[in-house]
Amino acid sequence: MSDIYQAITNQILDSLKSGYLPGTGNPWDSSSRTPLIPCNAVSGRQYQGINVPLLWGMAEKRGFSQDRWLTLGQAKELGATKRSGQQSTLACLYKPMKRSILDAAGEPVLDEEGNPKEKRFAIVRGFNLYNVDQFDGLPDSVTNPPPKGAEGLEDIAMLDNFIVGCGIKVTHSLDRESAAYFPSQDRVLLPAKSRFHSAESYYSVALHELTHATGHESRLARPGITDFDGFGSPQYAFEELIAQMGSAFLCGHFGIRNEAFDAAYIANWIEVLQSDKKAIFRASGAARLAAEFLKQVHQENRPQASTDQPLKASAEAKPTRRPQADDQDIELFGHQWPLGDSVRLDSTVDRGTLRAQISRLKQLGYELDTATQTWTYSAVAAA
Repeated sequence: MSDIYQAITNQILDSLKSGYLPGTGNPWDSSSRTPLIPCNAVSGRQYQGINVPLLWGMAEKRGFSQDRWLTLGQAKELGATKRSGQQSTLACLYKPMKRSILDAAGEPVLDEEGNPKEKRFAIVRGFNLYNVDQFDGLPDSVTNPPPKGAEGLEDIAMLDNFIVGCGIKVTHSLDRESAAYFPSQDRVLLPAKSRFHSAESYYSVALHELTHATGHESRLARPGITDFDGFGSPQYAFEELIAQMGSAFLCGHFGIRNEAFDAAYIANWIEVLQSDKKAIFRASGAARLAAEFLKQVHQENRPQASTDQPLKASAEAKPTRRPQADDQDIELFGHQWPLGDSVRLDSTVDRGTLRAQISRLKQLGYELDTATQTWTYSAVAAA
């Protein structure tokens, strides 16, 4: 495929021109399926970044019943047969690269501190996936796996704990007519929960506004929030795209319908994507970081066990295997990838990226040595 950026952007544009963004669950249609984060049906590994809305969009377009995908090779190994006329769905692998900048004589160009300057770029390649609905003969373990809810979510009301645990001020008002995040106050304002027509409507809107709040200068420092130039501006409209996708990722994680959808921005999003084929990649990457940031903060703020034994077990527990990284991790850490047993972050990167790297290192099981400012994988540190 000659231009995978354009091919993927065109697929998202098709959805927008139909009046929705993949992952919204068509909130005006109560019978529509609730999207979950797409995963590989064999390994169980969740897809990340741009692949999430891409696979959601195709599942909605073709009427698939599940968000479970696999390659043709995986299906053949399981003895399954592809149904006649079934076509694959495009997904992509993003791999950042770096290259030294050379002068006319072929020598490295140095910066003010004498370090070689580098040009960073990415290699993006496509690969094909199929939905489990497109095959006959797949085993039940693949087509009908045991139900698995989001981690720690036994009841939808537990989302209240998630909202509180994010550490962002949320204020409710009986007379408020709309939801919003105000960067100058670093506060989310919501109508009273009783004013929403359903619990999922309330929680999806709250997650949308919390995604906005991750852009504050004290968190991920996104331009649409730190350089806020008014509601409705092109820059803020792009921030709305990030928040829309961030809330969709979180709703998919928790297994609830995403009803936080504002069609007023569709025309702007279409214009942005038509003029910049890489815009949807930037938006999905920022949304993914925002969602992971909120989950990480909530995890850190969760109350500890009430008995000494669980506390001791938790304190002594060390990961035995480094979690497998995804495409977005490779993009996030850039030239520092692959991560070794110890990592020293580059303090010259922008503030938002640095905070996102710190958040992700904690998730991957690294611990900071404040004396050396080095992050060490905790299984190694415990050895």
